[in-house]
Amino acid sequence: MALPRIVITLGDPAGIGPEVVLKALASPRVKKCCHAIVVGDKRLFAAKKGVFSLPATMVDVPVAGIARIRPGTLSAAAGEAAFQWVCAAVKMIAAGDADALVTAPLSKEALHRAGRRYPGHTELLAALTQSKNIAMMMVAGTVRSVMMTRHAPLKEVAGLLSVKEIVTTTRLSCAFLQQHACLKNPRVALCALNPHAGEGGLIGSEETTIIIPAVRALRAAGIAATGPVPADTAWRHARQGAYDLVVTMYHDQTMIPLKIIAPEKIVNITVGLPFVRTSPGHGTAFDIAGKNCADPRSMIEAMVTAARLSRCRKT
Repeated sequence: MALPRIVITLGDPAGIGPEVVLKALASPRVKKCCHAIVVGDKRLFAAKKGVFSLPATMVDVPVAGIARIRPGTLSAAAGEAAFQWVCAAVKMIAAGDADALVTAPLSKEALHRAGRRYPGHTELLAALTQSKNIAMMMVAGTVRSVMMTRHAPLKEVAGLLSVKEIVTTTRLSCAFLQQHACLKNPRVALCALNPHAGEGGLIGSEETTIIIPAVRALRAAGIAATGPVPADTAWRHARQGAYDLVVTMYHDQTMIPLKIIAPEKIVNITVGLPFVRTSPGHGTAFDIAGKNCADPRSMIEAMVTAARLSRCRKT
């Protein structure tokens, strides 16, 4: 069987994206599992004065101002570069020239400076593919979690939750796991929003008015859903293998446990796109950009995960 073709974007060129991409491409694990295609501007590597070698397979997408971009410095030019590379990669997949996408981190602020008003990769990819329902699934090995709310202030989370959204997101995530992770009937834990699962309404009402009805609706649809489960209990049982997916109500309910369990293995997966998309579970790290000290392990996991998910779909 031919290796899956994974197209990789360099992210914000002022961040650690180019560095971790090239370090990851040197990994035997990556070489063994996929055919990697890098999308970026070749001049970026020429500017590095030999620190990085040009990727073996690269699609050159020149962008204006690449020579003026400096490591660790926010700029509209860098934001536009990251945007253009993602657009080019999506077109490649649509044309049948690649099977999955891995994105190095971009800067939301740089993206906005370039006039590209997207909160991040997830929303940009949804717009480019006209995907109406999307979700952010974070994975560390066999431990998986999907967030009901992403980058929302904590004080607004309760108001953003609804039975419909929880059911839609959970069903979307389970369909993804069935199609791409070869799980026939994923076991799902829905986290409570409030401490002690609300104590029967004494510590908040969201469990009784939103989460329990959502669990009932999911079970009626044939999904093995349990909840509301206090988040600390849900994560302990998930790590022990009792659940295939933990559905959390807000960002940190996912990210804090994962960064304790396996920070170097965290991979971000966008659920709901017409193709597999992964990215490392870290940001642009402007503070260490250009110093050749970035850890590529999360990027390696992102590439290996994209390849594995693509293979499962093909079989």
